[in-house]
Amino acid sequence: MSAVATTRERATAYDRVLTALPLASIYVWLSIVYCVEAWKRATPWLFTDELELTQLSRSIAATGHAARRGEPHSFRSLYVVLTSPIWLIHDVSVAFATLKYVDTLVMTSVLFPTYFLARIVVGRTPALFAATGAAVIPSLAYSSWIVEETFAYPYAAFCFFMIAKALVVRSRGWIVGAIVASLVAPVVRGELMVIPIAFLLAVLFVWWSNEPMRTRRTTWSASDWLGAFALAAGAIILLGGFASHHSTEWLMNTAYNWTKKRIFTFGDWAAGSLAIGLGVLPFVVGLAALVPVRRERRSRELQAFRSTATAGIIGIGLYASMKAAYLSQIFASRVEERNLIYIAPLLFVGTALVLERRRINVWALAAAAAYTLYILLGTPLFIGGGLYSDALGLAIFQQANRYFLLGAPEARTILVIALAIAVLGVLAITRLRPAAATLIAVGIAVLTLAWNVTGEVAAAAGDVTVSRDFVPTLARPFTWVDDATHLKPTLYLAQGVADQDPEWLLEFWNRSITTVSSLDGTVGGPGPAGAPNITARGQLYWTPDPSQPGKVFDYAVEDWPCIDFAGTLAARHFYRGGATALRQWRLLQLTKPNRLRAICVGIYADGWSGPNDSTYFRFIGKRRGWLRIALTRQGFPGSPVDIQLGTIGTKHHEPVLDRVLRDRSIRLAQGTSRVVWIPTPASAFAVRTVVRNKFVPGKGDVRTVGAQISYRWSLTKGK
Repeated sequence: MSAVATTRERATAYDRVLTALPLASIYVWLSIVYCVEAWKRATPWLFTDELELTQLSRSIAATGHAARRGEPHSFRSLYVVLTSPIWLIHDVSVAFATLKYVDTLVMTSVLFPTYFLARIVVGRTPALFAATGAAVIPSLAYSSWIVEETFAYPYAAFCFFMIAKALVVRSRGWIVGAIVASLVAPVVRGELMVIPIAFLLAVLFVWWSNEPMRTRRTTWSASDWLGAFALAAGAIILLGGFASHHSTEWLMNTAYNWTKKRIFTFGDWAAGSLAIGLGVLPFVVGLAALVPVRRERRSRELQAFRSTATAGIIGIGLYASMKAAYLSQIFASRVEERNLIYIAPLLFVGTALVLERRRINVWALAAAAAYTLYILLGTPLFIGGGLYSDALGLAIFQQANRYFLLGAPEARTILVIALAIAVLGVLAITRLRPAAATLIAVGIAVLTLAWNVTGEVAAAAGDVTVSRDFVPTLARPFTWVDDATHLKPTLYLAQGVADQDPEWLLEFWNRSITTVSSLDGTVGGPGPAGAPNITARGQLYWTPDPSQPGKVFDYAVEDWPCIDFAGTLAARHFYRGGATALRQWRLLQLTKPNRLRAICVGIYADGWSGPNDSTYFRFIGKRRGWLRIALTRQGFPGSPVDIQLGTIGTKHHEPVLDRVLRDRSIRLAQGTSRVVWIPTPASAFAVRTVVRNKFVPGKGDVRTVGAQISYRWSLTKGK
């Protein structure tokens, strides 16, 4: 090899390093910032998403199969498979920290596919702007959460790059690569099932917009256009029918709720939140960039990008709208920006295209600006609340309200001004001389990135605040159950739970808890949470036959005092249930078969008895004793109270008061408290307390209640 050739190769390699250095540098610095944010995040709090994904990952790591609370479940996404090896780390704190940093590094990698997508149509500097923008949107605060977006967001950008590149190069390798990437997308996250559809749409758009097809359309008659319209409408109807047959969400939204405009309303909310988070300009300009400019040279690269971006925005936008509309019917009306963030790289590349070429379709800009104004004025901002987990684009104004008392009217004024500046700035760069236009374009780019960085920091700060607020709920040490059980199977059993956050936190931080349940159905998922069957002697069983109990546990966490297991006390832990109430968990090493000493049912978490009154069951009664019943209705009218003591029977595999042995009536006067002592036999017994005059407290409390009541059994009276 000649010296000249060697020198050229070295120069080429050197140029490649210099070219890659800015992009790599941005990735490193952003990763450092996001890792610091991840380090500050004390605990997961987005339940049930983070807990469900954790359960699936842990199950795969332990058994090779996906499960929730021991029950088989689908893998849900590739995310749980790829993160499962992390849960082989014994220490939960270390595993959680490792997972946060891995998620952060992966989500930040959206830089690379966005850069390569942008390089199809723009130069290096505008491509760096687009890549950086996609990597600093407020939703990058998800990077330290245990959510599928951390992998799905960069993968969606990768798919868009592969599709656009395949449409440009049109070689077998790129086409196969784009097909494979698109087919894998739904496995990465279910929402990305729209990627293969977007691929097909992009191919259709390229075919429709190519030169031969444009030439042919100039010869079409009115009947030809009518036939094309009929074919398109028929295809849409056919696809809609197919989707309705295979998707409950699609059926509910299109067949039953179309006239309610749910799809449009909630789709606009998601788009509005995204526009706010992006700083308005990338949303307006990115949409307008999809429309060709008069007399521009329509290169294959430009055609491929516009076709891919248009298809991606249609697919992702439709999914986000349908998902939000469906949730509004079965759960709550939410701003689901979270499902729309995947179009952000496309919008930033479109913005970079306009800033570099300084040309834009004015009519498209006007239409995009009008739509953006409409959604900015109509999207709920939720300024007075905390971090809105499904719409991090709103975080910038939520934090502004927190620190500067900025209200919704002021926020909307700022957004309208930002929209006006965006439109005027883009029009300016298309008409001014090159030097002035370049200066304005650089200013627009810098301000846009600054807005996004501010929004991301605001969202991350809100996340850190929420996570640290959750720390007193569980209280340290978080892993107190695992520390005592050494990962032996542990049951969690509660009654009258008003706030499940403490249980979710306990379940995340303690892998030994394999089954979660409550006596009254107040503890739910993710995963099965059915109540156990209980015999008249207090034995727990999970099958129809108590002689074959099914599950047998070594330990149990009982929500004291209404749950009292037979066994040896291993540990106590205090936590905060509800707002500030200090409550106690007790960890017991259980007898086998697992049995209960006592339970009380029919009592809300704040101590009020409910519409069906309350009952205390004591299954172990070898010695006589006393049951202390404390009653109060302070602030409310008095009531007669009947107290019945009797034997324990079973009905529907649950204990009930069977034969009444003694009955006592008392009067609970208004504004007073009363303590009643009931002598108990040396055998199992049940005591039912019936408050006759029940009432609804009012002032937002619509429950039917009797009295605030508590039970405590002891061997001697007065203790």
